[in-house]
Amino acid sequence: MLTVPSVTPDAISALSSREMRRAVMRRWLFRFSVLIGWAAFIGVWYFFSRLVFNPQQLPEPHVVAGESWTLITERDFRTNMQASLVRVLGGFLLAIVISCGLGWLIAYNAWWRTLLRTIVQLVVSTPIVALAILTLVVFGVSSLGPVITTAVVATPYIMMNVAQGLTGVDRRLIVMSESFGRTRSQIIAGVLLPSSLISVLAGARLAFAVAWRMELLTEIFAASEGVGFQIRRSFESYDVRGMI
Repeated sequence: MLTVPSVTPDAISALSSREMRRAVMRRWLFRFSVLIGWAAFIGVWYFFSRLVFNPQQLPEPHVVAGESWTLITERDFRTNMQASLVRVLGGFLLAIVISCGLGWLIAYNAWWRTLLRTIVQLVVSTPIVALAILTLVVFGVSSLGPVITTAVVATPYIMMNVAQGLTGVDRRLIVMSESFGRTRSQIIAGVLLPSSLISVLAGARLAFAVAWRMELLTEIFAASEGVGFQIRRSFESYDVRGMI
């Protein structure tokens, strides 16, 4: 006759303690590996700065850190950073508004799905440098151009994720809501939005990173203030420390 070993509370407690110690150890090892990675990056930077390039071409990390602190404490930096943030947020919010409507059309209309997917492929495949130069030609040196360009670049990423989130909603939830007499606005607020929120947030996170990069590049060509404009000013004076 087989005997089943009994699991005592002490054994469970000992097992839990070991698992907790292992989890803590893994967490500290991960943090330590991150520190090692940063240390290796800085070491490679010093190596190339001193032995491969000259300090004028590639300044050392401590020189760049000092220049960064100098720029941050300047009044012009706060003004330029504020201008860039306003443009990025303006273009990003405009992209969200446009993407919600277009994502809805892609999810529930085959004709719009075919048309907009073609446009998305065209926009995504266009180099961002070409879009920045086109912004300069159309809008000139102004604040409107970077906002519009940022919205155009960020819209496809959010729009496709909105469409994917809406398409993945369980149709039975919608049918059940309709059978209980829920209105369209209640179905949107209670079923569609919560079910597609994860996809929308994933697209928004990626779109914000792309929007920020596009904003800086556009400001280099078509702005009289902002972080991108400050980078261009450092480039014109061959100030590599300020550019980095």
